[in-house]
Amino acid sequence: MSDVLTQTQHFPVTSSQLVRPPVDSDVVAWLVSLTDLGRQWNIKREQKEIDIGRHPDCYINVKDKRTSTRHIRIYRDERFHYFVEQLSQNASWCNDYRMEKGNTRALQHGDCLSLLVHADQKPPAAFIFRLSRHQSDPDAVSTKASPGKLRLASTASMTTPALETKLLVTDEWVNENWDMRTTLGTGNFSEVRLGVQVKKQNSEKCAVKVIDKKRFVNFQTRRESHLSLQSEAEMLMTLKHPGITRFYEWFQTEDKLFIAMEFLPGGDVLQFILENGCFSENAARRLFKEIVNAVKYLHDKNIVHRDLKPENILLTCKDVDKMKPKLADFGLARKNIKTQDCKTFCGTPHYFAPEVIHTFRDRDQGQPGGYGKQADMWSLGVILYIMLSGIPPFEEEGLYEQILEGKYEFDVTEWNQVTPEAKELVRQLMTVNPHGRLTIVQAVGHKWFTLDPEFTPPDARVGEARRAPQGEDRAAKKPRADEMAIDEIAGQFGA
Repeated sequence: MSDVLTQTQHFPVTSSQLVRPPVDSDVVAWLVSLTDLGRQWNIKREQKEIDIGRHPDCYINVKDKRTSTRHIRIYRDERFHYFVEQLSQNASWCNDYRMEKGNTRALQHGDCLSLLVHADQKPPAAFIFRLSRHQSDPDAVSTKASPGKLRLASTASMTTPALETKLLVTDEWVNENWDMRTTLGTGNFSEVRLGVQVKKQNSEKCAVKVIDKKRFVNFQTRRESHLSLQSEAEMLMTLKHPGITRFYEWFQTEDKLFIAMEFLPGGDVLQFILENGCFSENAARRLFKEIVNAVKYLHDKNIVHRDLKPENILLTCKDVDKMKPKLADFGLARKNIKTQDCKTFCGTPHYFAPEVIHTFRDRDQGQPGGYGKQADMWSLGVILYIMLSGIPPFEEEGLYEQILEGKYEFDVTEWNQVTPEAKELVRQLMTVNPHGRLTIVQAVGHKWFTLDPEFTPPDARVGEARRAPQGEDRAAKKPRADEMAIDEIAGQFGA
């Protein structure tokens, strides 16, 4: 069998019954009965929700009189993440978790649902939930985590005393109150999971950033960083702007810090480009103006983001005419009062400003160095370049030399459809000398943002994305892991 279903071992279920794929290609999920062997119910793409209960109108009708008319509801969001909600006062079980009325849990491939009693106690109905396309999730939060003894972190550099004792919970508490088994993305020392508050009625889905404390300390030590574990949580609590993801709450266990934030179903800017091609100039102008305004809000508060990139710009929806961008991932953000406050070598290499690379090189040679808000401005230039062309400005080979020399070209056909004002803004943002680069105030007032749409070339229409050439070597793609690329540049400078 491909799944370990220890909670249903008493049922005589064969491997073929559990993994048999649906014939209809429009079927995205299905429920395999564990009490009526041989039966399964397909869930098609257009079905946004189904009810299970005694009422004859329910998609799955259960005749047992103890079952409520509508006992549980299974529903999905626009990205086909599935959830189960308990509608009845009479309990249900999702794997080993008892669900009370109003509880909601995420559904993963292979999950077991049983009505009234646990699956090993002969329920009137029990099912295995299966997805037609699934990926294993070995790092998922265990559904059988046992409570551990609470111990405060002993490493002084790991957390401050205030954070050590604040909102400290057990793994058991996390698993009972949150379902966050679906991974949305991963980073150097953290990952982002889709979170649902189990016991909160009509729970709003969250994006929960899960920071591994030990990996963070390793990062902190290697990079000689002054960041602390509470940096991002405290930073987010101070930020309120329509162009920045909302922060809800945070809590921690002995090993992990959890930050619950606004979930944005539109994905990120890079994902949009990979799926649809580059933005039309008018669409890029509207979105980029909102991005620049959000960065201005940060810079006005003397905050430098330090990791601006398309993956960290989330979208409220997938409709290009309606989507709004929001900045995310403030794990590397910090206060920047003086021009060269920032010393840590961090970020994503394709978006490094030249002075970030110089800071690492100079430090290795025993010379003072540093960078500030202008590093964000360079990153904004790279982002705009990618939004308008669908490709990064620099080749993979010799990446850092190209950045230090400002060696990039408007050399693909997409740039033929872009106004001179847009190219000028890119150049003024991607200026090697940070003193000659646009400040955020100058960028906000750039003339490109005031152009009337009628002056935009006819092929750059609002609401349409243009696909980059299929054979283009520099086509936009997910960058290599930050850790790998940073180690490579360290090698180049003899670190």
